[in-house]
Amino acid sequence: VFSLHYYELGATISSLVSAITLSNQDTTKPRHTKFSSSTAEPGSGSLVTPSSTASKDKDKGVAVYRYINSNSGTTCILMKTDAVVEVKFLMYNLEEQADSFIPDKALVDGNCKNEDASFISISWTGYNLVLNFAKTPGGERWYIKNIELTVSPDLPQFHNIKTHGKPIKLYHKETLIPTPVGKSYSCQEVDIDLETDEDDHPPPGLKGSLLLRLLQLQPFMYKGEEFESSFECKPQKSYPDETAPIAVGSTLAIAVLMTVTGYGIFRYFKIKNVQYNTME
Repeated sequence: VFSLHYYELGATISSLVSAITLSNQDTTKPRHTKFSSSTAEPGSGSLVTPSSTASKDKDKGVAVYRYINSNSGTTCILMKTDAVVEVKFLMYNLEEQADSFIPDKALVDGNCKNEDASFISISWTGYNLVLNFAKTPGGERWYIKNIELTVSPDLPQFHNIKTHGKPIKLYHKETLIPTPVGKSYSCQEVDIDLETDEDDHPPPGLKGSLLLRLLQLQPFMYKGEEFESSFECKPQKSYPDETAPIAVGSTLAIAVLMTVTGYGIFRYFKIKNVQYNTME
């Protein structure tokens, strides 16, 4: 009888903990798009080189950035996105933020001479964004090797930030979006953190983000002028802090354990006492 009570107790606690834990898993990360609240940087004065193009995609309202290989005259890097750059910095110990859309009329440059490494450079008023691409050793996948953002501190939104005469520089030095060669990468939204390099002696509190909405990207293109079949990103999942649910569940489980154990002990000794009295 006593062992049966413990078996029932174990099953009850297991079901209880499972119900508490599973209800807190696989919660979709909420969108935090910041494009609508950002101030667009005018593209006046921007140029397009003869070997590259930047244009607006009328169907989706996103810009298309195309770098053409000067040797072959064909497209080697193609990117389509609605993008904005965010730069945060401290001014009088208060955090300021300067946002700039990457305009559809921009200077597009790059290099595709190396079969295993290439880059695209997009420049607009006061800004330059460089994406470096590479292939895995076996040449099976391509990826973004690193990103570098250079910003002029003379832009009005930076309020004469002190940079010792140097431009503002932000980086992302970790690899991103590994994709099979011959396919484009497609994602509804990509949010990339940008950080400083201490060797640049950056001003305090400097950091940034590159937000890419409706992104489609493909380097190392050898045939055709349009994107090949896409490799779509997986939806991001967020897992909320489960400390509180687990604490409540643990407390409840302990209370149930103590109650059932106490009852089991009481029943055990009561039965023993009855048996003892019967024997007398």
